[in-house]
Amino acid sequence: MRLELLNQLGQAHQSIREFEKAKFYFQQAIELSCELDDKRSESNSLYKLGIIYFYQREFKQARLLFEKSLNLRTQTEDRRSSAVNYHMLGIVAEELREYEEARQNYQQALEIKIEFGDRYSQASTYHQLGIVAEELREYTEAQQNYQQALAIKIEYGDRYAQASTYNQLGLLAKAQGNLTEAGQNLLQALEIFTQFQDKHNGVIALRNLFRIYQTTQDPSLLESISQVLGLSPDELLNIFSEFQN
Repeated sequence: MRLELLNQLGQAHQSIREFEKAKFYFQQAIELSCELDDKRSESNSLYKLGIIYFYQREFKQARLLFEKSLNLRTQTEDRRSSAVNYHMLGIVAEELREYEEARQNYQQALEIKIEFGDRYSQASTYHQLGIVAEELREYTEAQQNYQQALAIKIEYGDRYAQASTYNQLGLLAKAQGNLTEAGQNLLQALEIFTQFQDKHNGVIALRNLFRIYQTTQDPSLLESISQVLGLSPDELLNIFSEFQN
């Protein structure tokens, strides 16, 4: 009971970004798990502590904790839970620009998710594999991974999550010089961000669309963006003029 409470307190402080307090409680949970020789609980608390260090951008410490947690999950044959460790190890490697290592970890995560039929969670890993491939300029593989991620998000009706993948597909098409396709995908992302009132990501998508419009001067693109935002083309051009400053 005390172990569960320590983890709950850690998560409560994490949720309000009181990271030092969260770290204290997770560390207490780890120590108690060791005393009880409860390897499953210890691996869970190590993973949660790793997440805190990740949020604080202390990536090497986060990696160490994820690896310790993974080792315990291997010892206890908790293969299914290992997928989240491999996924986070992939994200850490990506942050450190170690793209081949990131890819290996994501592929391990994906293999486990497929093995256990965790189809919905596969989407996030396909998405990250797309980003890694794009960073390595492997554009065909990047597109295939993004399309896999998008298909799963559509299958499960997770419309908001689709936006990030449409955004990446747009940026990928732009990098390849396919500006029409880039505009279509970024427009989809903008529409979803607008629908869910995500102003931060909406502005990012709009800036990317502005760059495409700067190059193409396509009036149909201007009209489509205006319709999504509920603005006149002239009002939209005024916003675009601010992006030039």
